[in-house]
Amino acid sequence: MEAATVGDWTVGREDLVLADDDGVILVPAASAADVFTLAETIRATEGSQANLMRGGVSLRSQVRFADYLVERRKTPSLSFRDHLRGVGGAIEV
Repeated sequence: MEAATVGDWTVGREDLVLADDDGVILVPAASAADVFTLAETIRATEGSQANLMRGGVSLRSQVRFADYLVERRKTPSLSFRDHLRGVGGAIEV
């Protein structure tokens, strides 16, 4: 077989199919190194957050959620994702 259709996507021999408990992602093999680097960054950020939570620092505190609510009142267009990027709590770019 040369290709398979998965939903709206066509997956060929030049693609990787990666899966875990959260779902499946289709990645062009040529982009695999970038995806793996991003995944390692996400894992490190989440690991750091988990370690802090085990030490008693809530995730709300880590991501300065109260500050987000204050800023959101001033700037309703501020997304939580943008806030996370600003405080270093984002797990993606």
